[in-house]
Amino acid sequence: MTISKDRVKPSPTPDSWKLPEIFATGVVIGTYLALVTVLFYWAIVETTFFEVQKSLPLFQLVYLDLK
Repeated sequence: MTISKDRVKPSPTPDSWKLPEIFATGVVIGTYLALVTVLFYWAIVETTFFEVQKSLPLFQLVYLDLK
């Protein structure tokens, strides 16, 4: 749809959604975020990096990762 003041020429063919591309992008981004969260949790549990920097409770560190 166009606003009456736009100078847009309508497309001669119907536009279509590129759903496979959108779903693939969503899967890639979601997988990346899940892996980063697991890696961050591992770093909290198995290393002392966060204990040296600040002594925050685990739920606050996870909140900082998700924020």
